[in-house]
Amino acid sequence: MTAGLLAMGAPAHASERPIDITGYKVSDITVGDSNCRNLKVSASTKIKGEYVDSSGTVDVTRGGGVIDALWLDGRQITDRAFICPSFSGLGTYKVGPADIFAEFDYYDSFLEDYWSDYRSYIDDTSKKFQIRGKTKSTLSAKRKGSKVTLTAKAQVYSPEKYRYAQYNSVGAKFQVKSGKKWKTIKTINLKRGAASINVKQSKRKSYRLQIPTATWAAANTSKSISK
Repeated sequence: MTAGLLAMGAPAHASERPIDITGYKVSDITVGDSNCRNLKVSASTKIKGEYVDSSGTVDVTRGGGVIDALWLDGRQITDRAFICPSFSGLGTYKVGPADIFAEFDYYDSFLEDYWSDYRSYIDDTSKKFQIRGKTKSTLSAKRKGSKVTLTAKAQVYSPEKYRYAQYNSVGAKFQVKSGKKWKTIKTINLKRGAASINVKQSKRKSYRLQIPTATWAAANTSKSISK
């Protein structure tokens, strides 16, 4: 194969991007300890007819800071991102962009021969994924006549602290069981990891707390209690 740089260069119709990344596959994870993780990342690609080979790196970032760089080799992109939540934290991460160096062939009709040329470019395809802390919650109840006081507490695992910490969940739901279904009594934001409400109910009922998913904390439903 004769190097294209030794001749007149590639014609206008030659591929500018011999290989395109069309998407990434990476899973969200929930952590309940401070250990580092090797998170599998793969990518799908679209290959042009002139493609010969490629190599490059794919950035894994959080908040604009590079956490790791994955290796791209040939048609397949499968690697593992080394992530330590105790250092880089919980929340939203991103795979991509990729810095690609690719080789392609083209036919020179004037010289009646095949030539090789190269392209170096940035592929901006990306995908976000979440690393969330495991959450746990408790619900207690006290009755005084027809008034029931429900008190909820929640914690989320904090890798940086190596322990569970108070979790100020947004949009937590106090629920009561009605027949076979759970009905929301009140939606509330926890403060200092806790919240309380009063319910007027003369009959014994079952209650629970439901915590929604956040970008950095997993969903959780407390054990139900009867009062």
